[in-house]
Amino acid sequence: MRTIRHKAWLNGLIFPIVILLTTGCARKESAAPDLTHLIDSIGIDWVPDLREGIFDVQLTSSESGFVLRGETTVPESKDAITGILEKKGVTFQDSLIVLPEAGLAASPWGLVTVSVCNIRFTSSYDAEMVSQAVMGTPMKIFKQNGGWLLVQTPDMYLGWVDSDAIAVKSVEEHRLWRSSERLLYTDKTGDVFADRSMKKPISDIVAGCIVEIAGTGSEGFDVKLPDGRRGFIPAGRAVSLEKLSAGELLTPENLVSSAESFMGIPYLWGGTSLKGFDCSGFVKTVYYLNGIILDRDASQQFQNGIRIRARRESFPDSLQTGDLMFFGSSRRGRPRATHVGMYIGNGEFIHCSGMVKINSLDSTRTNFSESRRDSYLGARRMIGTPSGKGAMPLLEHHWYF
Repeated sequence: MRTIRHKAWLNGLIFPIVILLTTGCARKESAAPDLTHLIDSIGIDWVPDLREGIFDVQLTSSESGFVLRGETTVPESKDAITGILEKKGVTFQDSLIVLPEAGLAASPWGLVTVSVCNIRFTSSYDAEMVSQAVMGTPMKIFKQNGGWLLVQTPDMYLGWVDSDAIAVKSVEEHRLWRSSERLLYTDKTGDVFADRSMKKPISDIVAGCIVEIAGTGSEGFDVKLPDGRRGFIPAGRAVSLEKLSAGELLTPENLVSSAESFMGIPYLWGGTSLKGFDCSGFVKTVYYLNGIILDRDASQQFQNGIRIRARRESFPDSLQTGDLMFFGSSRRGRPRATHVGMYIGNGEFIHCSGMVKINSLDSTRTNFSESRRDSYLGARRMIGTPSGKGAMPLLEHHWYF
């Protein structure tokens, strides 16, 4: 299972919301409680999920007043804080940084250049892998630490990536990429070849990768990779990105076809690609290949979509093919989703647990899962859900178009 833990970002780079009120080297003094609470509430309002944003703010007192310092990825949170302080007549020095860092302001965008890029908890190869992104995925770049970049993916997830896996782009370069003609790779796996002879590969490639079209022919596509390499993809293995319309692709039949094509792929914590899935990464990829960008983690996905009642006795009559099924536990009456699968009809669901496989909550079936039956929380219907965060059509996402 992909369980959701409270994540503190190490190495002094990202922290949970912290409001520090000190007097430098002198003894600590208490600030007005309402001021502390207001700043705290601003952080919760603008950065409610620390997997998706940074709000690290300190208000430090000095002889001449206060110093507002720290960093955030949300400009509106800084505007809210400074507005409140000014309204209350608080004298302060504004040293709060809005990311990206100054050195990245001219080139705040990146495109993944390898077939699958691993995204880590901290800027280290031995750090936990929290997610992945495939070739051609656009990313916002916020910070740099040696050979590592702190990035945000289109689903708003934050993490650190090896800078060698990212082609850094200026605002104008990103705009040109968004307006270019592009391909989405649809085969499970394959190669980008050096030329039409297809004798020498220049990169492997997996389902969901995006490359630019440099030329077309009956044999296939001449392509340009995000780092500028030129290659060739045979016909029948990719489609125009503009054809990835959720209105046409997002059907129960297509979702089941995509999901079942991944049968047997092994579980990988943090995996969201054909090289390994975790539970939420699996359903996220299935929906992405059919035109919808879901949130990253099961606990986040559980907050979106049309809610289906969690009565086990009504399963499967209450479900429709393509519904996301959630599993976990309840604490003080509040459900906590730690696992997700997708209903495929006939009383069965497909999920990644050890590997991509099919189970049932029906005790008379040979593929019955008692643990999933006992931990079933309910379902969410994504087909027919209004577009927005957590159910964003790729063709409507402004990082892509």
